[in-house]
Amino acid sequence: MQNVPLYNRIEKALSQRESSHRLRVIPSFKNAAGNIDLSTNSYLNLQAERSISEEAAKLAEARLHGNLSSRLISEQSGLFTELENEIISWKRCESVLLYNSGYCANLGILQAVCARDTEVFCDRLNHASIYDGIALAGCKLIRYSHCDMADLEKRLSASSAKEKLIVTDTVFSMDGDRAPLADICSLARKYNCMVMVDEAHAVGIFGKEGRGLADETGVSGEIDIIVGTLSKAVAGLGGYFAGSSRLREFFVNFSRSLIYSTSLPQNVLAFDLAAIRHIRKNSGLGEKLLHKAAAFRDCLQKIGFSTLNSSTQIVPCMLGDDNAALDLCRFFHSRKISAPAVRPPTVPDSTARIRFSIHLGIEDDQMDYILNQLAQWKKQNGFLS
Repeated sequence: MQNVPLYNRIEKALSQRESSHRLRVIPSFKNAAGNIDLSTNSYLNLQAERSISEEAAKLAEARLHGNLSSRLISEQSGLFTELENEIISWKRCESVLLYNSGYCANLGILQAVCARDTEVFCDRLNHASIYDGIALAGCKLIRYSHCDMADLEKRLSASSAKEKLIVTDTVFSMDGDRAPLADICSLARKYNCMVMVDEAHAVGIFGKEGRGLADETGVSGEIDIIVGTLSKAVAGLGGYFAGSSRLREFFVNFSRSLIYSTSLPQNVLAFDLAAIRHIRKNSGLGEKLLHKAAAFRDCLQKIGFSTLNSSTQIVPCMLGDDNAALDLCRFFHSRKISAPAVRPPTVPDSTARIRFSIHLGIEDDQMDYILNQLAQWKKQNGFLS
């Protein structure tokens, strides 16, 4: 197939990635006994909670365990409604709509909401699913500097568009910092914008009962579209929209990633439901996690590594150089530590890092071991942070 132009372009793209040493591969690290996993997004370690699995099995008993069709064709069971109602109660919102993932939610919501003449004001470090949704909608993208409210206001004040949407992650997945939600909502009121937030890395951790950063900040009622995921702190699968019933009706009719996707299977819905109930009953989990992450972050800084403005369970260990990040990742791997090297194009040039994902399954002695190994690597390599 060498003379087929499309194959030639594919080969060229892969060759360029290989020559720049930025070719992505699926890791083969096995979660065997004694291994320490700092790559997981299961922040509350709920996959290890036997009570959740047992409750999920009861909820799913005598229900279908496969999937039959799109939810708009066949509801299949009452678990969809039961889970949506649980999230409504949890988030204290008017309405909820389940999606197959947080990615599908962002993609389908932005594709539906944004028209060609809509201007979307997007934080530069927002998740790729937000950028993909904007691209799919074909609307006008206006990026503002990361968490820079002066830059956002400058761009809003220069806009003559009738339809404006501000969209941001609440906790940023690579830097581990938080969006200034109160300031964003204030600017939205001033410039008559809708606001959309993605709570993927905040749900289950921040706010009362783990409702998210919007709840903790006290601005949930000022946000039009809240997107969440059930695949990180909740440790299940799925995403959701939380907001008004009228918007839910709109997405049921116009959100293509919902309409044309086969729905989630019943056993997944059952686990999601049991996990959310567990989080609500054990509301101190998020605070415990953040305390653990703060202690780890402080130790990283004492060793001499920058952690940027991280104030969450996501702790970047900044290296800058791609090769240094890869070398440290391999060093950790040889010592049964899984901690991913994150390099461009996932992050901006010259900001390669190890992304530590702190979770409640890590013991204090394991954290000490990781920090000791990191200090050893730094000494061996003469790394200047």
